[in-house]
Amino acid sequence: MQLALYGSIAWKHPFGFSQVLQWARQFGWDMVDARGMTVDIPGGVDRRLLAFGYDMLGPRQIRPSARETLRRRIDETGLSVLCLYCPAPLNLSGSLGCDSRELFREFLELAADLGIPWLRAINNTTEDYEGGEMSEAEAFERTVEGFRAVGEQAAELGVGILLENNENTTTSSPEDLLRMQAAVGDVCRVGIAYDPVNAYFQGHDPVAGLETLAGQIEVLHVKNVRRHEGHEFGYLPRGEFSYEWTSLAEGDLCWRTLLGCASSQGFDGPLTYEYVNPFKGMPPSYWEVLREPEEAAREEGVYLRGLVEELAGR
Repeated sequence: MQLALYGSIAWKHPFGFSQVLQWARQFGWDMVDARGMTVDIPGGVDRRLLAFGYDMLGPRQIRPSARETLRRRIDETGLSVLCLYCPAPLNLSGSLGCDSRELFREFLELAADLGIPWLRAINNTTEDYEGGEMSEAEAFERTVEGFRAVGEQAAELGVGILLENNENTTTSSPEDLLRMQAAVGDVCRVGIAYDPVNAYFQGHDPVAGLETLAGQIEVLHVKNVRRHEGHEFGYLPRGEFSYEWTSLAEGDLCWRTLLGCASSQGFDGPLTYEYVNPFKGMPPSYWEVLREPEEAAREEGVYLRGLVEELAGR
C-alpha cells in the first residue's frame, strides 16, 4: 500500500500546494492527493469560499506555462499526484448544467496536463442549485447522464473518474457506487474511492462497506472522528450526531481492523490521509485548535507505515 498526503494539510498555509509536496517528501509519503479550486462552481459566495485554501488547483487559475512548471516541480520531488478532485456537479439542468460540465471538462484537461491519473467527482447532490430538490432517482440518473457526457473526453485524455461515497450524495452507499460505476464504466475508466468515515457519517457500517466493495476499491480515504450526541462540533450530516476530528489512532474507527479487512480482500492500493476536510462544516474557529499540520503529516505517516508493515509481516 502506498501513502498519499491530501492537499488539505496545507489549506491554510501560504505556500499552498508547494508545501504539501514539501511535507510529503520530508516525511516519506509516496504521493499527494490534490484539492480542486471551488471559486468557479455554481452557487453563492459562501459555497464557493467555504473550504477555499491555498493548496487548491484550478484550471482557470493556472496558466499553461505554469502547468509545465508545476509538473516539473512534482517530478523533481520524486512524488506523484494520485488524484485531483473536481467540485463541479454533473447533474444540473439548463445553462447551469452546461456551464458546470464545461468546468468539469477543464478539470480533466488540467489533470492530463499535470499527469494526474484520476479526477474525483464530488457535489452530485439532490439539490438543483436553484432553490429546489430533485428526487434521489432523478439526481442519480442525471448524474449518470453527466458522467457519460464528459466521459468520452476523459477516455481520450487518459484520465479516469473516481467515485466516492460522499455522504448525502448520489453515491453515498457502496451499492450506489457500484451502480454508478456500472452505468458509466463503458465510456471511460471509472474507479471507486471508499471512505469508511464517510460511511460512518451516513450511518452505514464501514466494514460491511468494505465487504460489499471487495475487489472494486481503487483508493481508501483515511481519517478518524469521534461521534457525539450534542451539536457542539458543528458537523451534523444526518442531523443526529456531531463529529469531532481526531488523530487516526484515537477516533471511533479502528484502522488496524479496517486495513486488515481491506487487505484480506486483496486491496493493495493507495491510502489517502485527510488531515481535515474543510467541507465538513465545522466553524472556522474549530479548525484552529487542531494540532499543527506539519506535526500531523509526520506523525500520521509514521502511524500508517507501521500499520502497513504489520500487514506485510502477517
